[in-house]
Amino acid sequence: MSRGLFVIGTDTDVGKSVVTAGLVYILRKNGINACSFKAVQSGGIIENNRLISGDTMLVKKVCNLEEDEHLMNPYCLSMPVSPHLAAKIEGIEINKRKILDTYRKLSQKYEYIIAEGSGGIVVPIIENKYFIYDLIKDLSLPIIIVSRADVGTINHTVLTVRFAESIGLDIKGIIINRYTGKIHERDNIETIKNITKKEILAVIDEIKDFDYNSNNFESLKSEFEKKIDADRILNLFKEKGY
Repeated sequence: MSRGLFVIGTDTDVGKSVVTAGLVYILRKNGINACSFKAVQSGGIIENNRLISGDTMLVKKVCNLEEDEHLMNPYCLSMPVSPHLAAKIEGIEINKRKILDTYRKLSQKYEYIIAEGSGGIVVPIIENKYFIYDLIKDLSLPIIIVSRADVGTINHTVLTVRFAESIGLDIKGIIINRYTGKIHERDNIETIKNITKKEILAVIDEIKDFDYNSNNFESLKSEFEKKIDADRILNLFKEKGY
């Protein structure tokens, strides 16, 4: 099995997918055979009359990655709600074993996997039975927390860190996303660092011309090239034998 990191967000729409794409891009740009994995996508998009994971397609486009989308994303649901509810509404039964088996198949093909969550750490995948944090434990992966820079981030980030710590997850650090340089954002970052005692791995600026539907991701690539060091990410995998 390949080594892996699990990217979780402090909330929905904090930019996990952009960070996942950026991390995979940096690894692959440096000659490292890496891929992403998203167990469940809710709020899929229609492309060529097919329901597909927009987050998975983002990684494929940014990284020029040719891979079976079903290996990268075993469950894609149309409703943009929590996975357990989308599955219930759409009459789809999510099977934990299928998720784990798909991950193992993908991991046999790549050196490193960046797995991406759905929403926050306590989001249900299977109603009342299986949550994002359960998946992280089953995959035995350390985590990177993606947090927004703006108002509200201190509370969301600290609560996410404390919950993850309480259940024994290995937190490798925090990536701050959508930074615009405002004074309260700078203070938020310092406050989060001081309270959590976790490393701020990177501060990613807001990518103003970013468009999921575009095929031009040069601004995204440039930002991650400036802010993410491939060796530092590889060291996160290597610590404690991951």
